[in-house]
Amino acid sequence: MQKFNLQEQIEYNDSKFNPKVLVNEPGYRMVLLNLRKGQSVPEHANKAVVTVYAITGHITFYEGTDSCELRAGEVVRINGGAPHHLEAHEDSALYVLAAGQVEASASAAEVLDLREVPRPLRHPMVFAKLDALAVGGSFVLVNDHDPVPLNRQIDSLRPGQAGWEYLQRGPDLFRIRIKRIAPSASAEIPVRAQTEVAVADITRA
Repeated sequence: MQKFNLQEQIEYNDSKFNPKVLVNEPGYRMVLLNLRKGQSVPEHANKAVVTVYAITGHITFYEGTDSCELRAGEVVRINGGAPHHLEAHEDSALYVLAAGQVEASASAAEVLDLREVPRPLRHPMVFAKLDALAVGGSFVLVNDHDPVPLNRQIDSLRPGQAGWEYLQRGPDLFRIRIKRIAPSASAEIPVRAQTEVAVADITRA
């Protein structure tokens, strides 16, 4: 049994929308999506059926060419595979549930073990793996320390595109599920630049 106080989980980020993953299991995903007024989530799709419940605020929700207004206390259902996006007109908190069958091959995420990888290569490898994922795809990162700088770098260079969930948090082994939750932006820092940033950051990784 798991219990969550959604009101306590509401936390805004002034620079971008803030998704907080509550549950991330094969075929079942719970996310609290926090948006400041004027923030938006780019168009994406999920293989599973998605239910969005507005806890606070006011957003416009788009599914393809259709749209609807969603205010506190209202809920909308999106068919699996349907492209959708949204815009916030007020500070808003949304409870998002994606549930449905997934392919057997998707239920066992690929593992990327960094423990024996030279530090200058670790961040570029993670970014290459993340950039190759389709929306909904994931892999499990294994490391010998908590890669907090990597999490911050992903948040900075790929804002709103990846979920970060600790499966095991120390003391000597860290396992993190990294999942693509939104498509890549049209313009973002290239892999070469990522490598340069990662090499410059190795003393803090």
